[in-house]
Amino acid sequence: MLGTWEYTLALTALLMIFSPVPIFGQEVQDYEKRDFSDSFIVFNRLRNGHACIMSITFIVLYPLGAISIHLPIESMPFLRNTYLKQKVLAIHAPIQIIGFLMMCGGMGLGIRLAHDLDFFNNPVHAHVVIGLLVCSVIILFQPAMGVIQHLHYRKTGGKSIFAYLHRWTGRCAIILGMINSGLGFQLAKENVIIRSHSYIRNYVLLGILVAIWFALVVWDQFKPKAPRNVTDGGEKGVFEKPASDALPSSDPVLASDGMTDESRR
Repeated sequence: MLGTWEYTLALTALLMIFSPVPIFGQEVQDYEKRDFSDSFIVFNRLRNGHACIMSITFIVLYPLGAISIHLPIESMPFLRNTYLKQKVLAIHAPIQIIGFLMMCGGMGLGIRLAHDLDFFNNPVHAHVVIGLLVCSVIILFQPAMGVIQHLHYRKTGGKSIFAYLHRWTGRCAIILGMINSGLGFQLAKENVIIRSHSYIRNYVLLGILVAIWFALVVWDQFKPKAPRNVTDGGEKGVFEKPASDALPSSDPVLASDGMTDESRR
């Protein structure tokens, strides 16, 4: 006669032979659910990372970099004799480099998301087109024009056409990036629920920084200007007064150290 363990073994064999779907099918379904859940978690992290990085870059860092050019450091007694008076090298360039690196990372995440969601095929969304256009222009032209202008300033002490191109290309790119942030929120809310505080936080911060930026540009444009020497790398025309009351030397070598022909004699 068969013992207990023989009956158990036989029953298990019958279940495996005649009921494969309930046993193995459930395992397959559970695996598919886990795989879908893991994929959604990864996708959600990519989307959130792209949104956070690009929002910080175009709403905070790039506007701060533009604002730094117009800060009245030369009018602040406790700052005008420090390294910060060289606003391009001390403030503007470091902020923009950080923003540039973050933008490249955010662009990579955006391309991955657009590929996964098939946003590169018809219809191509405006958010994708504007994002690729703005990032490509910044990557290809902005650093090169900034470096060329800086080298031109070190050689001649003045501004070149690249200073104006760098300035206005950057302004247009920042504004388009801000607009594209809103388009990104509109595109994302088709699939997920975006909380109201996300909109409020982004647009309040954007409004404050844009208002400060605009106010400094207007103030810097219309403030009284006296004869002075360029000291900001030629980016905008931030100047400092000559070291003496005498007229500055026409010799760029003498004028570079604040000494006049009169003081040299």
